[in-house]
Amino acid sequence: MTTKILFFLAAVPFCAVAQQNYTITGKVKNIQYPAKVYMIYNQGGGLRKDSAEVKNGQFTFKGSIPVTSKAFVALKQKGTTLYSAPAPDQIGVYLENGAITITSQDSLVHARVGGTKLNQDQQELMDMLAPFKKQEAELNAAYKKAEGNDELLVKIRGEYDALAVRKEKAQIAFIKSHSNSVVSLNMIRSSFNPAGDPPKSRMLIGSLSKELQEDPQAVRFLAGIKTVKKIQVGDMAPQFSMNSSKDKMVSLESFKGKYVLLDFWASWCVPCRQENPNVVKAYNAYKDQNFTILGISIDAGDSGKKAWLQAIEKDGLPYEQLSDLKGSGNAAAILYQVDAIPMNFLIDPSGKIIARNLRGSELGAKLKEILSKSK
Repeated sequence: MTTKILFFLAAVPFCAVAQQNYTITGKVKNIQYPAKVYMIYNQGGGLRKDSAEVKNGQFTFKGSIPVTSKAFVALKQKGTTLYSAPAPDQIGVYLENGAITITSQDSLVHARVGGTKLNQDQQELMDMLAPFKKQEAELNAAYKKAEGNDELLVKIRGEYDALAVRKEKAQIAFIKSHSNSVVSLNMIRSSFNPAGDPPKSRMLIGSLSKELQEDPQAVRFLAGIKTVKKIQVGDMAPQFSMNSSKDKMVSLESFKGKYVLLDFWASWCVPCRQENPNVVKAYNAYKDQNFTILGISIDAGDSGKKAWLQAIEKDGLPYEQLSDLKGSGNAAAILYQVDAIPMNFLIDPSGKIIARNLRGSELGAKLKEILSKSK
């Protein structure tokens, strides 16, 4: 039931204009050596990756970037590599002037960030969202366990909807109490769909400070309202062609007559890699029932192509994979107004969009529903 999303790193530099000189000091206990941390961030329109050894439970990053940006710091233990598992142990950190801290008793998933204003805001947001994430996980587990019991499934979905309402109220309260924080803008962009509720989207952006309202990312967020008709459920899916992982030009039009799940992802996107086993499971269950999947990668450049191909092999993705290797400038992603991943669109044999953002057990349930009717 839960849709997890991660904004493209290529789209998260923010409005600060002064050079940002940062130092990150990390302390992580109870880990297995050799251990290494990686930091992935955007600079000059491309992805950068730094690394540091963990010694005696400590690591340090020190650097300078032109503008405040959000980075992701990942920990690898026992000598494993960054993408040796679909779900890296990582945490988001804002790179800004000052001394930034990361502390944990066992992993970066459970780490706390602080030391600078944005990272303090980020930790406050994480603390606020933690109870909701716990309840979402419990409901997702209950939903999966209740498969086949329609009455119980409906009850659980009702509980999930009520939880979503409470979570949204808490998020809006956070935004209003942190109106001048980039953390609020980033949360709006990651948690709310401008096409789904234009008035709410304008209200959320209007709750921010004047400076943040004029930030390019806020402007881009609201621009999604103007082209909403292209991506609404019930509309015809926009057509495109793109190069495949096998260097073959493939068009969406060539799949007309089948149910197609258009799945946007990237090798560096942790929620995407976590979701891949579920997508593969759905493909294997329904590939012989007039259904297929078309993966669209948001990786970029030659290094991105290498990581993309490695991820396809590592995650065992058996369906067609496409990418123009332009990152957040991916032509299909722009066409479908994708500014966060994972994101997917289910298209029927006539080319009409019939659902979007189907994750976890929802994907299998929806496919079972529509494909049983089409027999």
